[in-house]
Amino acid sequence: HQLRSNMIKRQNRNPQIRQHIQGMSLPEILAGVLIGLIGMVVIMQVYTASEERKRTPTGTSDAQINGNIATFSLQGAIRSAGFGLVSPNSSMVGCTTVAYNSDRATPDYNFLMVPVVIAPGGTDFDPATGVPVGVPDGTSDQIRVIYGSSPTLVEGVKLADSSVLGANFSVDNGGAGFQKGDLVVASQAGINCTLAEVTEVVGASLTRATAVAYSYEIGLPPTTLVINRTSTQNKGGGSGVDYTADARLFSLGRTPVLVTYLVGNDKLQSKMLIPYVAAQDMDGDGTMDADIGDAIVQLKALYGKDTSAPPDGVPDLWDATPANWQQIIAVRIALLARSAKLEKTVVTVDPPTWNGGTDFAMVDLADGTDWHQYRYRVYETVIPLRNMIWS
Repeated sequence: HQLRSNMIKRQNRNPQIRQHIQGMSLPEILAGVLIGLIGMVVIMQVYTASEERKRTPTGTSDAQINGNIATFSLQGAIRSAGFGLVSPNSSMVGCTTVAYNSDRATPDYNFLMVPVVIAPGGTDFDPATGVPVGVPDGTSDQIRVIYGSSPTLVEGVKLADSSVLGANFSVDNGGAGFQKGDLVVASQAGINCTLAEVTEVVGASLTRATAVAYSYEIGLPPTTLVINRTSTQNKGGGSGVDYTADARLFSLGRTPVLVTYLVGNDKLQSKMLIPYVAAQDMDGDGTMDADIGDAIVQLKALYGKDTSAPPDGVPDLWDATPANWQQIIAVRIALLARSAKLEKTVVTVDPPTWNGGTDFAMVDLADGTDWHQYRYRVYETVIPLRNMIWS
């Protein structure tokens, strides 16, 4: 203990030893803090630059996914277009169809009975005829698609006798292939078609009662499901169109589709008229609405027409003019998808183009953001209308 005490006394008498055991000085601490701050700034700059570079391909990848999903959805619908409308022996393509739906705010409506109808940008479907009206302005187009779902009939059946106003239909095949719940279309040359809902099938007679409850079964035992419905597609007193025995009755099945595809709020959207579910009418326009793809800012389309005589099944004219409906055997579509990332500088100098022959009409975003500061991807394909080709 005496030895240790003596050593401590000698250390305290030595100034250099006392300075060494006092620890780090303030300048040394400040220097360490400065070095740490510089390191943090460098790390944050590297991280920010890395994230900036990562967001560009991530945003582009999102645009690619959205474009693929939207294109796939459109392809599936357009490939089915015309099922139940056309056949080698009879067709109702091109007629204005008078329809009614009690679920709609405006129950009476008309549409054009054509597999695919294109409304060029700036035009819209006339509610009285279904034909596009207005002045094209190069903006996003609309595409209306119709196809049936009947598992038993793809051919129109002749009426057994004349049908007036809201009277029942009587068909000359004994009612074979028609089912309760089917939506049927009566067609005769020179007059409008009409849409009706079959509420009962009794032999060759098809009842189209107004606002009546009925039911039918789907599936096979033991998994049979009973569907209860109330007719909404039949107007009291009838549609006002009379038919002779020369008319034909087409079945579109229980779940036909009449849907319009368009771009709204930078999304590819669908608006379905039949079947119609009032609970899904998001904007009060009498359609069942759904969003299909985000960040889709333009939709363009052209008819592919076979104008050869005789027809050779190959489109040789591409335009958006609905001349002879029987010539339309394909549709060319193009979708413009936009990346979600706003770039700091201009990254898209010129408007994107497609094979339709014109550039996309570009506009700034609703918040005033310059469209040049986004990246874009174009998705384009040609879709054959196989039901038109086969017929």
